[in-house]
Amino acid sequence: MVKIFNPMPVPTKNAKYLIFSVCALLFFLAAAYADLALRARSAGLEGDKYAAWAGEPGLKKEFLENRFSSRLSALEREAAEGLLSSADLKDKKELLLAEKEFMLGESPAKYAYIWYKTAAGDFSPPETRWTRLARKKAPEALELWKAGLRAEKIEFKDYELK
Repeated sequence: MVKIFNPMPVPTKNAKYLIFSVCALLFFLAAAYADLALRARSAGLEGDKYAAWAGEPGLKKEFLENRFSSRLSALEREAAEGLLSSADLKDKKELLLAEKEFMLGESPAKYAYIWYKTAAGDFSPPETRWTRLARKKAPEALELWKAGLRAEKIEFKDYELK
């Protein structure tokens, strides 16, 4: 009888489980890394948006005008279709305008700092490009926020802002 040489030994049942477990572990680690990296990227981009608004307040106003005008026209469309009574329309308009005024009054530098801090702290480890960028940009945003508070003559202590 001729013995055939098999270069690949057939794995045992325990070896199959081990290989499957290692592959599953690698998959979940890669998925977690990708999830955290994408979340850090998203938070960093939000921080960039607010930092741009802090540098140029007209961008913020334009963005909010567009956002709230579309929401306001949607409310008026609902009222025209008979889905909202005039009292409900008035109440919802007032709420929408109050929300807009609140958002216009908020400091974009504060939100930039919060988003950068979130990206750098909450979504690391693992250390990604986005967490490093956010860690670098956070102190700049904090200084912008402090400058804005000083300009408005609002007293604060450093520990209150962190």
